[in-house]
Amino acid sequence: MLTKEQLQERAQLVRIHEANCQIEHPSPVELAFRLAIMKKLAAEYALKELRSATLDAPADRPASRPGK
Repeated sequence: MLTKEQLQERAQLVRIHEANCQIEHPSPVELAFRLAIMKKLAAEYALKELRSATLDAPADRPASRPGK
């Protein structure tokens, strides 16, 4: 059974991840932070899809987006 504090920490991680996903053109630092949060969420929820996955840090520059 998880404690109230553990559940609150999980909920906060989810809120942080949702907020980070709203950044359309993240900087390399923001991409690295987003990746760290995703890794923590995967560990917290023991996601079987990510148990064997290797998540690498993003490149120095994010991929460019096509113009409209």
